[in-house]
Amino acid sequence: MKRKRLEAAADYLREKAGGELDCAIVLGSGFGAVLRERIDGTTVSYKKIEGMPTPTVAGHAGEAHIGTLHGRRVVAFSGRFHLYEGRATGDVIYPVVAAAHAGAKTFVLTNAAGGVNQDYRPGDLMLIADHMNLTGTSPLIGATLPGARGRFVDMADAYAPHLRELARHMASEYGIVLHDGVYAGLVGPAYETPAEARYLRMIGADAVGMSTVLETIAARALDRDVVGFSLITNVHGNGSSTSHDEVLDAAARSAENVARMIEGIVANS
Repeated sequence: MKRKRLEAAADYLREKAGGELDCAIVLGSGFGAVLRERIDGTTVSYKKIEGMPTPTVAGHAGEAHIGTLHGRRVVAFSGRFHLYEGRATGDVIYPVVAAAHAGAKTFVLTNAAGGVNQDYRPGDLMLIADHMNLTGTSPLIGATLPGARGRFVDMADAYAPHLRELARHMASEYGIVLHDGVYAGLVGPAYETPAEARYLRMIGADAVGMSTVLETIAARALDRDVVGFSLITNVHGNGSSTSHDEVLDAAARSAENVARMIEGIVANS
């Protein structure tokens, strides 16, 4: 990761936000537009941010919404990068690292995920209490991340307890179904076989997806607080098949709940 490009990206984010960032948000599949009208600011193409790759997956627009939300300077990345696109880990975590260098202290990560917990239902939200990095890689391999607090990162509270408590309170206030669960991050892009889904549940996962875990590791290496939400788009074992169109449809139906949770975190963190 080239430091000069990273600093240029951070300078650009600060300029557009009107100062140091407070929060950064990564919007998962189908959530790209949920904050467009809520953030008082501007929307820019990733092409204008130094060093940012271009997403190749449907539902990931490749735009950053930059400005203020509830009086806080924020950037919301509409579109992320995945290992299954053939990306290096440095590309996958680039938005997180750039936002951290622009001052962001709180990160809200969202994703669409398949449920392996049979108590979940499509459309439910899961608050990520913990994760399993089953991608076979880490953003901490090789050179130390610019600004990292060290090579060895404590992941005991990867998802900040005070932000999780805040999320639970907001869900109760809003009447939103919110499960606490463990997210398993895999490479993809093939969806899980029934045997794989059973195995994931057996080892303690509640939901499975193809993102988020590397971003969280990078944010924690940079000493940032993270809160994560998974939208359960389908539940493995209920006899239905899984498709990307299904994921995007489920995200569209649940966009309002996701936006309300994000706004609550930003306003109160």
